[in-house]
Amino acid sequence: MLWSWGANSHGQLGLCYVNEQVEKPTKINIDFHGNKVKQIACGGGHTLLLDTEGKLYSCGWNNNLQTATEKEVNSFERTWRLSGIVFTNIACGWDFSCGVTDDNFLFVWGSNYYGQLGLPRNEFPDSIKPIRLQVNACEVSMGLRHTAIVNSKGEVWITGCGKHGQLGLGSDKLSSDRFVKVVITGKITHVACGQRHTVSWSSDEKALYVWGDNKHGQLLLQKDKYPKIFSPQKIDIDVRQNVKKLLSGWSNVLLWLEDGTLLAWGRNNYGQLATDQTVVAGQRINIKLPEFLFTEGRHIKDVAIGSEHALCLATDNTIWAWGWNEHANTGINATQLHISKPTLVPFNIESNFTITQLYCGSAHNFIVIEEDS
Repeated sequence: MLWSWGANSHGQLGLCYVNEQVEKPTKINIDFHGNKVKQIACGGGHTLLLDTEGKLYSCGWNNNLQTATEKEVNSFERTWRLSGIVFTNIACGWDFSCGVTDDNFLFVWGSNYYGQLGLPRNEFPDSIKPIRLQVNACEVSMGLRHTAIVNSKGEVWITGCGKHGQLGLGSDKLSSDRFVKVVITGKITHVACGQRHTVSWSSDEKALYVWGDNKHGQLLLQKDKYPKIFSPQKIDIDVRQNVKKLLSGWSNVLLWLEDGTLLAWGRNNYGQLATDQTVVAGQRINIKLPEFLFTEGRHIKDVAIGSEHALCLATDNTIWAWGWNEHANTGINATQLHISKPTLVPFNIESNFTITQLYCGSAHNFIVIEEDS
């Protein structure tokens, strides 16, 4: 079963109607014909859904063909233009999208105004129907106006707008409409694009590589001394374990470690770092979920991040949220503009069901629930 809530101005929640916001988790009526949800990717106002057979569905905002359909729809529909292709991974930027195939090729579509699809702007219009690129991709992330991929060699390749250094190609390369290799010595396993920055994790070096806008300390460097970083900077954050997820909002970063630790840094004007304490730029916050009586502890099972809010799934089948709440993004009291600490999302679930996945868009969310076998 699939549930959604938050901003719905373009029908991006897949609920068959359009309105400003949906304040509480609401069930979506959709038939996957025996398949299950494998992955969901959310953009500024559109959503992609991948099932376990690699089939693609989409809904929501389509002003630049970011849903790869001819018209804008408010319920999930098969993306027939891409039928017959098996996808293993999908991603969304603000108004552009992509999918990685089972043979590691990359399909891109949507806005190419800044070259963020890796297509030459003098040959392709601003709005692109799906095109397969001859690039190898395993991991992919999309930001506001740029895209980064990690290939099978652990290299980062990047394209799009780089005015703030988010391409990491040097101060003399502030834009690109083709994927260009970023010079990094370590093997990269995770990459995440923010609004105007990029962060990555090297598994062999156990270190971060960061570049782009550092106005809010999202690169863990002194913001006064380093307001923008145009080439990758290696940062040792004293982590000697594997990383489960590296995620980025517009101007904040989350790092989920193998031992369950959740670290956050960057901007905190809406409580994005899950604290109401004053945060110094570059300071790392260890986010912990509230404990409760008569249990062995509550631990993090999954985490997702939107532009300025976050959701966390706990091992006791509860959902916690914090951050920006203007469009009821968090699913908590819609009169509060932000939630400054991990707060329980009111959602009742029967004892024989388990929440298995959660996803965030700019201001909208999805959770996947499965019946226990």
